[in-house]
Amino acid sequence: ALGLKHKFCKILIKLTRGTGASSAKDISARLSGMPKTATVDLNNFSQTKKDSITVGTDSVTIKAYTVSSADTEATIEAIVAPHSGTGKFAGRKFTFTTAGGQTKTYNLPDNVTFEAGKVYTFTIDMAGTLIFDGLTNCYIVASGAELKFPVSRAYRYYKDTGLSTILHVDGSTYTGGFSAAVVWADAGVIGSATVSGSGNSATVTVKANAAIGNAVVKIYKTGDSSQTPVWSYHIWVTSYTGAETYTNIYNANNNGKNFVFMDRNLGATKAGTGSGLGTGLFYQWGRKDPFPATDAVSAGSWSKAATSPTNGTVENTIENPGVFYIASTSPYDWLYARNNELWGHSGSKTIYDPCPSGWRVPVNSGMSSTTSPWAGFTKDNGGTWNSGWSWGANAAYPAAGYRYYDGGLSNVGITGIYWIASPSSINITYSSNLYFGRGFVNVDNSVRRSNGLPVRCTQE
Repeated sequence: ALGLKHKFCKILIKLTRGTGASSAKDISARLSGMPKTATVDLNNFSQTKKDSITVGTDSVTIKAYTVSSADTEATIEAIVAPHSGTGKFAGRKFTFTTAGGQTKTYNLPDNVTFEAGKVYTFTIDMAGTLIFDGLTNCYIVASGAELKFPVSRAYRYYKDTGLSTILHVDGSTYTGGFSAAVVWADAGVIGSATVSGSGNSATVTVKANAAIGNAVVKIYKTGDSSQTPVWSYHIWVTSYTGAETYTNIYNANNNGKNFVFMDRNLGATKAGTGSGLGTGLFYQWGRKDPFPATDAVSAGSWSKAATSPTNGTVENTIENPGVFYIASTSPYDWLYARNNELWGHSGSKTIYDPCPSGWRVPVNSGMSSTTSPWAGFTKDNGGTWNSGWSWGANAAYPAAGYRYYDGGLSNVGITGIYWIASPSSINITYSSNLYFGRGFVNVDNSVRRSNGLPVRCTQE
């Protein structure tokens, strides 16, 4: 008879949502910095842990088993090899990700040692400060909450694209401190924005007020009197958690992909159509930073300027996130060196995508009406008009209008026109979009890229 004993250990995490945090449903968990391999010596099985088990030296990330029993709590389990938080296993952490893409990181103290045959229980609250992955340009945060995220996206830009910024001059990398400031904001949305640490390890902390709405926050080199941004972030203060979605019910497996959308426009304060439209924000095609739905903002400012060979570059828009670049002549693109992949038409989500983590601008991979993310949506196919089209309880698109290529608001409450991350099949220098009015719906329209249109994000 072979008597068996556990030579591994169990990590049991009791996760609670906490006030103001996202739902605990559909949460996922990963444990980083854990041993990759372990070998048990059956000859010494009854001896001490040191004699009977050898732990490998490579650390990996383990996906934990998660059971979310209610909105407010989740149970998470993982089986790991016994080890101590030293050497390659120092800096271990737990990372939790909600369905809406919000994450919280819990750093495991290095003095915690996991011994064979034991169960280790942790109780973690998702409320309070949320630490994000730093690889998105938009953060969702509940009103009154605080969020924290690294500045690493600004450094990733140089690494991923090879395009120089003021963080990287003559091959050197900036290692100093940063400061934060509001580019523009809705009334009462941002309480404070600060940066701690330095270089690629710096962290931005934003405190949201009780109001809901939007803000664009920039970071710049400490001591820079011109406050030239090295990167900027859209802060979306909202009750939306990301769990409220709908699927294209008319073509649910379009081109081998199910399109699952947010139930509202990016930056909208509400979902649905009709009075008090949930307009959201407006984006020039391929740019990461939004512009407000009204001409006046309560904090900071935004402006308009004519594009030119000098300022019509991606690098320039990073340093000027609050400038709407006007292109009033053919081909009506704010970018002089036109690029069809700024939002990832042929591949995955790009560094310029304006959607939160886990979401992206939808793609029309086949560049046709049959491969459109909204394929099957027509005014006669179950549609109802009320200052926008609704297809069922959650499939609602307000007639948000747009910003014309001169930056002026147009057709609010009359037409809806929504960006797709793909070029137009009609005119390759334009881009594809969903376009509708009271009497029509066009799922593969063509529009000038210098226009500012709303975005409806789809799950990655």
